[in-house]
Amino acid sequence: MKNILVFVNPKARQGNQLDADIKNWLKDQGFNVLNSSFDPRKDKIVDIISKHQNDNPIVLVGGGDGSVNAALPALVKHQLPLLLVPLGTANNLARSLEIPTDPLKAVALSVEGQIKSIDVGLANDIPFVNVIGLGLSTQVNRMVRAEMKKWLGVFAFVFTALKVALRMTPFRIVLECDGKFHKAYTWQLTVCNGRNYGNGLVIHEEASLEDETLHALSTEVKKWWHGFALLPSLMRGKFKERHPVTVLAGKSMLIHTKRPMHVDVDGDIKTKTPVKLAVQPRALQIFVP
Repeated sequence: MKNILVFVNPKARQGNQLDADIKNWLKDQGFNVLNSSFDPRKDKIVDIISKHQNDNPIVLVGGGDGSVNAALPALVKHQLPLLLVPLGTANNLARSLEIPTDPLKAVALSVEGQIKSIDVGLANDIPFVNVIGLGLSTQVNRMVRAEMKKWLGVFAFVFTALKVALRMTPFRIVLECDGKFHKAYTWQLTVCNGRNYGNGLVIHEEASLEDETLHALSTEVKKWWHGFALLPSLMRGKFKERHPVTVLAGKSMLIHTKRPMHVDVDGDIKTKTPVKLAVQPRALQIFVP
């Protein structure tokens, strides 16, 4: 009998009903669910994973990229495989790995899929699987409401971003990438461990979760509304020399700002500048098709 830990975010759409459906399916397939309940208001995912590490469980996380990030330190430390059920707003990790958005099809990867090892990023020693950002994204993540995300999905971020941009000004960064320096005024600095961020935007057309490389994108338009002209390129991850962006790639990065600024890590604000970035190659095991 295979052991499994199940963490379904109750705040996700249909979270409570899906929790029961997923556990019933797993039991029918012969899995032993080690944790009968999970309440994120009381329980920490990392503590429960660490408690059961010697049972060598699969760790099922039903939620968005932020839910995965909550489990990430324990998954990496104990080298336990992640079974992702994408229930979030953007689901960029699932998008990058082509994990089905249908919950039961995603759960079925536990018996039909394969385990792949992917890179993990570090931001001031805080692990992240997808992206860190500062600037517009940080302000949006601070302001967007959970209820708004639940009912409006990605449009909650769009509406909030417009409100933030109206009163925001660009800020100065110094970005060191593999020993080379870039200085600029930017509206948004995004650094990806993988390929996708935001609402399925692409950081670079050749980026992946297995290239052992961080990819940075600095948006350096003069006026915030000029950013709309970049949307086609942002969707493809392919830019031209005339575009007011800077794209960098490297194994390590160091970001400085004039004053300490909040940094969002996989969607949640977890650290401040200066921020030191690095890659842990093949640090996370995850079920994929």
